[in-house]
This record gives sequence, structure tokens and C-alpha cells, in this order.
Amino acid sequence: MSTGVVTAARVTHDSGSVDQLAAASPESQEAAVRELLTVPDIEEAYVLSTCNRVEAYVVGSDHSVGRAALAEFFSGIDDEAVVTTDHDESLRHLLRVAAGLESVILGEDQIIGQVRTAYEDARDAGGIASMLEA
Repeated sequence: MSTGVVTAARVTHDSGSVDQLAAASPESQEAAVRELLTVPDIEEAYVLSTCNRVEAYVVGSDHSVGRAALAEFFSGIDDEAVVTTDHDESLRHLLRVAAGLESVILGEDQIIGQVRTAYEDARDAGGIASMLEA
């Protein structure tokens, strides 16, 4: 059972330019999760990468661990374009994304499939355990 906290960081169509989104985009969601899991004290990881967003969620022992891992993950991206959130706000944001409330077109339903695919990629990479499973 995970006792950690969720920390998230993202570059989206609202926070960054097309070039910053492209620079933040990982080779694959699964590879990005594997990379995050190599960071000491990161227990779980989830990465969602679409044409309008790159979001990474990690579970660590505390927010400083998560923030450090995510700062490295988004290194090279202008700090102004990266939005970082802690536990409750991170989970609330992910649910808003899944519901289409953070989409360019409000309520767009393609995102739920993208969220599901990212979950499957994270699970395949060993990034999903008790905290993110819930």
C-alpha cells in the first residue's frame, strides 16, 4: 500500500507554446513512465502526452521528491510554461482532463480514451500501484 503523495507537472495548450509542447513530448508514454520510475523514492508514475498537453504524475514520499523528479523530467522547458501541482490539486486536474473540462474544445470526449491508453501504458511500465490505481 502506497503512503506517498501525488505531485504533477504539465505543459499544456494554455501554459506553453506549440514549440514547448513539442519539446516536452516524450518518445512514448511508457518510456517516460519508465524514466520517472528510475528516480529514487518515486513509487508510481503516469504520463499523458497528447497534441495539446504533456502531463506527468508521480507518487513519492513527499512533494519535494516529486517536484525534483518532475523538474528533471521537464528540464529544458521554460519554467513559465510548466505548471506544477500537489496532491489534491493534481488529482482534481486529472479528473477535469478525463472529463474534457481542460480540452481546447470543452467537453471533447476523445480525451477519455487518451487517458485510458496512458493508464495502460503506465501499468505496462510498472508505474501503477495502489495510489494511482484508485
